[in-house]
Formats: sequence, C-alpha cells, structure tokens
Amino acid sequence: MASPAWLGIGAQRSGTTWFTDLLTQHPSVGLGTNGKKEQQLLHKVADGRVPDADYLDLFPADGVRRGDWTPQYLRHASAPAAAARLVPDAPILVLLRDPVERFRSAMRLAATRGKSWPYPVPITVQTWSGFYADQLDAWAAAVGRERMHVMVYEEIRNDPQAAVAEVWRLVGVDPVPLEQVARESASSSKADWDWTPGLKESLQVMYRLQAERLEKDWGLDVSGWTGLAAG
Repeated sequence: MASPAWLGIGAQRSGTTWFTDLLTQHPSVGLGTNGKKEQQLLHKVADGRVPDADYLDLFPADGVRRGDWTPQYLRHASAPAAAARLVPDAPILVLLRDPVERFRSAMRLAATRGKSWPYPVPITVQTWSGFYADQLDAWAAAVGRERMHVMVYEEIRNDPQAAVAEVWRLVGVDPVPLEQVARESASSSKADWDWTPGLKESLQVMYRLQAERLEKDWGLDVSGWTGLAAG
C-alpha cells in the first residue's frame, strides 16, 4: 500500500523548510508526487474532510523514499491517530526551536505575507504552537515513542550534515555529502514585528515548564533556548 516513507510533523518556524531541502538532496529521498513539501492533508483526512486516497496516492512504491513535512500536524489534535493508521511504519520527524523565538518568527512571517487573521486567532494559535511537550506526548501515545525522532534546531544548525545523515539512515539510505547548507529558505521572514507589553514574559512562564519536560522526558538539550531566560 502507498504510504510516506517519512513524516515530518513540526514545528512551525523551526527550520523545517531548510531541513527538508537538505533531506531531499539525496537522490533516493523526495516529496510526494506533486512536489509539495507541505501536503496539508493528513489532518484533513483525520477530520473526515478528504478521503485517505487523496493523501496516500501521493506516495507510490516507486523506489523513492517520499515524505511530507507539514508543521500543522504537530499541533492538530486529530492528526496523530490518522498517522498511526495511514503511516504505520515510517519515522516521525520533529524539529523544535526556542518557543519564544519561534512565536516571534511566526508573527514576522504573517507580517511578511500580509496575512490577517480574525482576532485573537494569531495569539491563541501561536501560543499553543509552542507547547511542544504536550504535543509530543499526544503523538507518542498514538504512534509509539520509538518512532519519534525529535531534533533541536539550535543544535543541528551546528552540524546539519550529521543530523540529516541520521535521518537518511532511518529511512534506509546511505548518507551523501550536502551542498549549499547555508542557503536561505523560501519561507524566511522579512518584515519586522515587536512584542506587545507583557506578551513575551507570559510566554516565558508557560514555556519554561514545557522545556523542563522536554529535557526530563525526551532527553533534549534546550540550553540554547535563550528566549526563555528572564530579563
């Protein structure tokens, strides 16, 4: 049966476009047959809005390890159960960034694109997007913790070759040398955006507990998340 060979689920504004560009440099690793990095479909299948085949047919058994990296999946409550059913064996890839910096990057991207949400959707959705520990727990409960490959963006920037090589091994291909590692992704934020009074401090309070759980439960090194520091 057709199915993704790897599934990237998040997090938004955590370098997922950059990392996917590196991952698909391998001649045997690719995206769905429509060439999209983000299919934005698995959660729609989960919610009964589109049929299974609309998603699965994008990943034929043609010798290419095809995958999908849609950050929406990590924070969507219905997606883990759909992944357990439709993507039963593939590694689940997660890339996490300092949640305070991730929030600001998301707001900058919205400003860059001139996107307008009805108030208070952006603050509510982007706040929830940084609750990584809760989201990972939901995914692990559905697909199994052993399938989760969780990476910290600030760490892999120091050695992207090693990080990508590990994912290639997970999908069953031998590593190759990367090219143009520092190339800026097409989703980079250009516009500026500034904090409203008290918002950053509120996020720090909420996210510090999440970061502690990531260290304790997932063994992640989040010492580079300077956005969580007071002051």
